[in-house]
Amino acid sequence: MKLGFLDFFGDIANFLRGGSVLGVDIGTSSIKIAEILKKGDSFRLANYGILETKSYLEHPNQAIQTSSLRIVEKDAAELLKTMLREIKPKTRTAIASIPAFVSFVTPIEMPLMKPDETSKAVAFEARQLIPLPPSEVTLDWLKIEEFQGSRGQSMQRILLMGVPNEIVRKYKTIFKTADVKIAAFEIESLALVRALAGADNVLTLSVDIGAEATNILVSENGVLKYNGVTDYGGIYITQAVGRSLGVSSMRAEELKRRRGLTGTGGEMELSTLIVPFLDVIIQECRHVVDVCERRYGKRAEKLILTGGGANLLGIEKYFVSQLNLPLGQAPQLSNLVYEPDLEPARKGLDNALLVAIGLAKRYFK
Repeated sequence: MKLGFLDFFGDIANFLRGGSVLGVDIGTSSIKIAEILKKGDSFRLANYGILETKSYLEHPNQAIQTSSLRIVEKDAAELLKTMLREIKPKTRTAIASIPAFVSFVTPIEMPLMKPDETSKAVAFEARQLIPLPPSEVTLDWLKIEEFQGSRGQSMQRILLMGVPNEIVRKYKTIFKTADVKIAAFEIESLALVRALAGADNVLTLSVDIGAEATNILVSENGVLKYNGVTDYGGIYITQAVGRSLGVSSMRAEELKRRRGLTGTGGEMELSTLIVPFLDVIIQECRHVVDVCERRYGKRAEKLILTGGGANLLGIEKYFVSQLNLPLGQAPQLSNLVYEPDLEPARKGLDNALLVAIGLAKRYFK
């Protein structure tokens, strides 16, 4: 069991802050890269790449990684090398995400104490909360806030984070094989909150719908308050559509993207297949909102949908109606300067690149 921010994420201070950096987000079915350059107080999107592999639709065992902690190092490294050859970035220095579904992220409360004492207390709490032997987990913690307890005592809320050592080892192998210099690893939830800066000015529920899992988080003013994950994502909707309509998964994916929840007449059948899976995600969202209300004494006031699944036609209206929350918008390309010819594709890029952008921004902190 290791404690300490730099032990976990890598010592960024060892890298020069000049030039650009890559934010690399490896998901179940895709790899997203954002090359970010900082000039003065502004960030520029210098380059980007999105590589999706469709083979996992027909053969789930060909996914880049799965929520069962399986990641295929060789395949991921080859895909990453392919992307780098195509986009030709000006740097090979990167900050990379570790998915929420292979991480442990939970808030805990304890008396206010010095950082070294907090580290010891966190290590003790972790043994009770993380279902792996201490020797097999890399730990870190961040202070969320200080508050007064019910008896007037000084308290603190801590975000406990853990990643299995085996996952860290595999990620290091991937980037070493691809000849990428890792400045840091970061759990994707933290990167997403950073990318949403300014959009979460009130307690905000963000739902990041991926291929195999959905990351559900609550943040406020750039601080991650709570993180939940459900093992339901876009691939399960695709498979259900394919089975029910008797079509291939590739065809089902095409139908899902083209029609979504907006079909009429005979197309209504498609929405009836999709809605039960969305309802599972929504039920977990309600649970997260309720937990946060009990913990923080206030309820989420805004909803933001991100990830590839957020591009499903009609999904925003459905989530708003079911969760009774107004819809917020992620910052346009996360408040980056970008070339005008990207504007037509901006919304799709917003959803796809948020985590990668948030990762890259951390480099310049």
